[in-house]
Amino acid sequence: MQLHLVTKEIWNVAMTLYRYLPLWLIDRIVLFMCSVVFGDTSRYGLRRPAIGPFSMKIHTPAYPVVDVGTYAKIKTGEIQVLPAMKAVHGNVVEFADGKRHPFDAIVFATGYRSTTKKWLKSDDGLIGEDGMARRSFPEHWKGENGLYCAGMVRRGLYGSCEDAESIAEDISKKKKKPHQA
Repeated sequence: MQLHLVTKEIWNVAMTLYRYLPLWLIDRIVLFMCSVVFGDTSRYGLRRPAIGPFSMKIHTPAYPVVDVGTYAKIKTGEIQVLPAMKAVHGNVVEFADGKRHPFDAIVFATGYRSTTKKWLKSDDGLIGEDGMARRSFPEHWKGENGLYCAGMVRRGLYGSCEDAESIAEDISKKKKKPHQA
């Protein structure tokens, strides 16, 4: 499994540095800090992706997250990291490495699906059939007639924050302009 383990404290440092440093440098600093805190995670089956954690958060719609408590349980063997699933045969899962294991229960987490199109009557083309923003980044958040969408381009909390800031700035600009009839 490929993922980045980052504490909230390290992430807060990264968010502060984002205002002053280029993305590639933030990733290097964060990766160094994570290696000091977590050591070599690959010996527990957790390999770091080629792209840095901050770049991944900004440019990847979804990525796996493991909290520090889960990592502690992985280290003690209480939680076992297994390879990708290849097939399910009843209660037996076959993994990419060819090994098979029986399980009492198998839960599939299918992710978040937006239902915006079900309840929003008229979006003037802002929202696609999948419930996400129809326009692509970075102009995805602004619709017509005062309609905005935040966090609807699969860019995670960071993207939602950026969207909210852009929306607030746009509303602020509109309030400063005199009303034109």
